[in-house]
Amino acid sequence: MSAQLQSSLPRVNTSFLPILLKGHERSITTVKYNQDGDLIFTAAKDNTPTVWYSETGERLGTYSCHRGAVLDIDPSWDSRHVLTACADGSARLFEATTGKYIARMPHNGAVRACAWGESSRQYATASDPFHSRDLGCLNIFDFPTEDVMEQAPNPAQDPAPLHLPKHEIHVDDNDKAVCLGWTIADRHIIAGFDSGNIVKYDTEYAKEVARNTKVHRDRVNRITFNRDKTLLVTASRDCFAKMIDPNNLEIIKEYRTERPVNGAVISPTHPHVLVGGGQDAQSVTTTGASSGKFETRFFHMIYGEEFGRVKGHFGPINALAVHPYGKSYASGSEDGFIRLHKFESSYLSTPDLIPHDLKQQNGAVF
Repeated sequence: MSAQLQSSLPRVNTSFLPILLKGHERSITTVKYNQDGDLIFTAAKDNTPTVWYSETGERLGTYSCHRGAVLDIDPSWDSRHVLTACADGSARLFEATTGKYIARMPHNGAVRACAWGESSRQYATASDPFHSRDLGCLNIFDFPTEDVMEQAPNPAQDPAPLHLPKHEIHVDDNDKAVCLGWTIADRHIIAGFDSGNIVKYDTEYAKEVARNTKVHRDRVNRITFNRDKTLLVTASRDCFAKMIDPNNLEIIKEYRTERPVNGAVISPTHPHVLVGGGQDAQSVTTTGASSGKFETRFFHMIYGEEFGRVKGHFGPINALAVHPYGKSYASGSEDGFIRLHKFESSYLSTPDLIPHDLKQQNGAVF
């Protein structure tokens, strides 16, 4: 971990020997661990979402039948099923272990995001409007019943039965939801928008209950909850990652960078926030790896100070995920590679980092 930074936090001497995962032909869009941490699910702008062993980086298989870029992927809580969001206007449901294609959820436009509820009995998607006069949508689905799964599919369209939503929520005109997540007990969905807004919806009545229009000035690329869903962190194109209270959508802390932020996650074992991004992909060919800021950056969650960076990618980091027990983290980049970094004992056993000036205050005991 490089740490040539003007930081008042003590330096952690550690190094990473990443496992390089290569199974995609185009840029990575999403990287996620399952709840047990033994599997990593990845999606890219090709049409082959993939599952890997997180311990060895071995590729286990792919999920087929996509006809466009896969923009999001999410495994269920029990790792029995996998949900994908595709730019071909469909979300798809698979068995995680066999790759069996169970159901297709058609949408009017490209499906940007998908997320399972905690119970694994319902899930949600976010889709773009098809025409400029249409509205983008958030859709909430129950898990398909046996009657739905036994329907005869239309082989000319897709080798899986259709499944329709129980709720459809239209978003603001000239805006679109880019990312979403479920709050604790599946009571609400929080969505991040292209305009920078963060909006909270009631899942039972399918209506908006809260909104914060001052979180970001540009697109919210990702929202990620901590393990117990008491906090969430956003990643935005306005070069900020921000810690948000899911209850009232108020900003708790800001983490500023010099480049657009595409992913941010909260460590489950340390008070740290991992932030990744870099220069826009369209400008990468004219930028060196050092000046493009293609690093994973480590911030202290409370003090907001950056204390370390991990380099390696040759394009902006599009997705970040951290092991549910803090053993490792994975980053996916525009270069088409996933880098799996296992934390060494020197990082895992380090105490809470406290700035030097706080340690030196009179009467302070640490």
